[in-house]
Amino acid sequence: MKNILLTLLSAFLFSVPWFGLTSLTLFFAFVPLLFIQQREEGKRFVWYCALSFIFFNLFTVWWVWFSAPIGVFAATLAFTVLFTVVMALYNRVWKKAKRALAYTVFVSAWVAAEYLYLNGEISFPWLNLGNGFAIDIRLVQWYEYSGALGGTLWVLVANIVIYEALSSAIAWYRGGCEGGIPRFCRFWIAPLVVVGLPAAVSLCMYSAYKEQGVPVEVAVLQPNVDPYKDKFSGMSQKEQEDLLLELMAQAPRSVRYFVAPETALDNGFWIETLDRNRTILRIRDFMKENYPNSEFILGLTTYKRYDKSEYSSPPTETARVKENLPYYYDIYNSAIQIDTSSVIPLYHKSRLVIGVEMLPYQKQLPFIKKWSVDLGGTSGMLGYQEEASVFPACNEEINVGTAICYESVYGEYFAGFVRKGARAMFVITNDGWWGDTFGYRQHFSYSRIRAVETRRSVARSANTGISGFINQRGEVVQRLGWDKRGILVGEVMLNEKETFYTKYGDTVGRAASYVFVLSLLYYIAYRRRKKDYLYE
Repeated sequence: MKNILLTLLSAFLFSVPWFGLTSLTLFFAFVPLLFIQQREEGKRFVWYCALSFIFFNLFTVWWVWFSAPIGVFAATLAFTVLFTVVMALYNRVWKKAKRALAYTVFVSAWVAAEYLYLNGEISFPWLNLGNGFAIDIRLVQWYEYSGALGGTLWVLVANIVIYEALSSAIAWYRGGCEGGIPRFCRFWIAPLVVVGLPAAVSLCMYSAYKEQGVPVEVAVLQPNVDPYKDKFSGMSQKEQEDLLLELMAQAPRSVRYFVAPETALDNGFWIETLDRNRTILRIRDFMKENYPNSEFILGLTTYKRYDKSEYSSPPTETARVKENLPYYYDIYNSAIQIDTSSVIPLYHKSRLVIGVEMLPYQKQLPFIKKWSVDLGGTSGMLGYQEEASVFPACNEEINVGTAICYESVYGEYFAGFVRKGARAMFVITNDGWWGDTFGYRQHFSYSRIRAVETRRSVARSANTGISGFINQRGEVVQRLGWDKRGILVGEVMLNEKETFYTKYGDTVGRAASYVFVLSLLYYIAYRRRKKDYLYE
């Protein structure tokens, strides 16, 4: 029972930041599990770790059930298996080798696993530990160098030193308080340094940082159309067009950019005829009359056609086949930019949601296609583009990036927009699938991390959820909350400078991967040498 309570305590401490309360509990979240390790043999310890991770996921991402019940189980299973393997490796080394080596394996393996979770075909890095600091963004201003994986590294090292301090304090108490209070205080020097020094550096960076660049006025739209009842069935596309134009008309004429959410319009836009599409021509005419110097960025569902007379088989792995049609076609979750010119820049979402927009290992496991979730009429494997691209402004040297929904969770990919020249970032999303839960709040908070990593102002447009403005320090300047329809107008700063993280990406994850491999090789050599010594 004591071990079960410690396991639940660990899961709760992991979860608190995702409840929107505080990130400080992360510094203690592993400590109950490390104390269990003192009491239990290897296999039982590993099972307690797995149980803690299961509850961590259920406490924090249960809201996925509203859109995809199987998603809760899939995300929990993937996370639990991956990180339980990490704990099993750590426990194995702990029992057979020196403590310092075990801790090195623990830290490097966990960070490497998060890095893998960010970049693997099965990817749901929602609960990577560094993301927990999104609600205490003042403590991690150095993410502009390390990215969120630096926060994970901080959490792991802090848990180790706090566990060691607590173990020493307990032994000191049981030993009759030998050495008195001065010795007790020495136990806590390392935890104070490990936790306090990065926090102090970050607070200094926060105080000293000044917003960089030149301001530009942006308007973000929040249509607040119910995705289940109205968005794709109950409300006509004409009505949704009217709604967007009504919201736009509330903005002053000085607005430089309008931003509308993911799939703001979904009536099937063929890429080949975008410049002749009735809806786009209507929006363009509206802008010519009212906002001739503005750009309008919005999300669409787009289609690309491949004539069967030119292709004997589907030309892409994502192309769809229907025997009664004379063509193959791809479906994209896209963003476009409309202005008074005839040019229509187009960006296709690249980081796709597993089970909704993409299915992993389709070639190896074709039967999993039947597990795809239908959200908004398109399911299965959507088309995508390989890397980020930016939207250039008409007649001006301004580039902006537009991350679509889930892409705002991926720091290194998000930074790719900035490497391509984005001076400000927009995030467009539709967070209404999850209802009034933690989901849309967590998703919004990750944009705060991205702002610090890249030092780019972020304007975020959600169909519903939270729309708003975030400055380069990760502070929320304006927001429009759940179940509200409206428009926010604010300034974002156009910054040209690139941070270390923007230039080099997840160096912490790559370094941890190398350290993990070297640590395992060292452990193997250590065990072999020890066996040879015993045989002698």
